[in-house]
Amino acid sequence: MTTTSSLRRTPQAPAVVGYVRAAANQSPAPQISTLMRAGVAEESIYIEHANGHKTAGPERDLLLPQLRSGDTITVTRLDRLFYSVQNLIVVGTDLRDRGIRIHAVEQHIDSNTLEGRDFFGMMSVFASLHLIFVRAATNDGLAAARARGKTGGRRPLLTPEQAE
Repeated sequence: MTTTSSLRRTPQAPAVVGYVRAAANQSPAPQISTLMRAGVAEESIYIEHANGHKTAGPERDLLLPQLRSGDTITVTRLDRLFYSVQNLIVVGTDLRDRGIRIHAVEQHIDSNTLEGRDFFGMMSVFASLHLIFVRAATNDGLAAARARGKTGGRRPLLTPEQAE
């Protein structure tokens, strides 16, 4: 097992890393065994001790930016890497756009397969739909505020007299 600051790679070969997230009171051993059976070298497995129901941990946030096109991140299940559906959509789309393979061993999801690409394609559609809903709700809220005589934004620094 290793720390993020020591991501090992050779210049000519893409990195294959495993990521394990376990709660503080859980053993990461079952996840580690699964990743090693899937072909991830023990020294390339990154372990996070964090509860994932709110946010991911700092180890993941340091690891993901270091990955490059052609690299693979392997997890036992997607919920080990992503802490919400929205996070799956945003981060998963970013990784896919950067050419990074995502492999969830137990769920048989691999972003390099047709089915995996379709899965992440659907996630992109959901992300677009979510953005449309947020924009519509924001515009509705702004229109309702204007109808009540409210204006948005910060107060002007200058009075109308000063502005003239």
